[in-house]
Amino acid sequence: MVLNNVIKRFFIASIVLLIGLTVVGAKDANILAYVDRGIKYYPHYVAKGLVKYGKASWYGKQFHRRLTASGERYNMYSMTAAHRTYALNTRLKVTNLRNHKSVIVRVNDRGPFYRTRDIDLSYGAAKKIGLTKKGVDRVKIKVISSPKKKGVYKARRATKVARAKKSSKIKKVQLASFFDKKSAKIFKKRHKLKNVKIISTYIKSKRKTAYRVIIKCSPWEAKKYLKSKKFSGAYLLS
Repeated sequence: MVLNNVIKRFFIASIVLLIGLTVVGAKDANILAYVDRGIKYYPHYVAKGLVKYGKASWYGKQFHRRLTASGERYNMYSMTAAHRTYALNTRLKVTNLRNHKSVIVRVNDRGPFYRTRDIDLSYGAAKKIGLTKKGVDRVKIKVISSPKKKGVYKARRATKVARAKKSSKIKKVQLASFFDKKSAKIFKKRHKLKNVKIISTYIKSKRKTAYRVIIKCSPWEAKKYLKSKKFSGAYLLS
């Protein structure tokens, strides 16, 4: 009875998926964003070694030879799985927490679309860890490997370079300095300054601690602060 209910639910989910699944712009085939029943999903690459715990279910004969999200035909006897957000072709080690049996699968489809479940295994994978009779069971999901394309690395490298260039343009300006922290805080609050830090510096000649009001800003903003009459004591640090 439990098995029949599981099969019926997956059959219904499949129909809904075919009708409601809409792919929405992404260039990387492994992480295509999509919408299902009003919910937008953003698949992503995951780090090797990442571990999650949740519930696993399975799908079998009713879906055999049907197209998966990866574009390949579903083979119920292959070691594959469906996951809502892990990048396609991510390899996972799934362990049944009830009997401690494990199987390594490759993500090639999307699902499950029951929020109480975290992964759908192929019939073959589910059978290997003793899941087919019960239908749903608690599992440990560990990332064995995650696909990486050259384009992904290039994009990340370009982003890092862009950030580095951007950070090199950031300027530091000391707007004021006080010998008590309260005055420095009042100054900061009065001028409604953002990206400001109050840095304490011990001055040996005065035998006192100075509280310096320092702001990080763009070169254009730095010039504005240096010319402003409100910050007559301002000077450029870097």
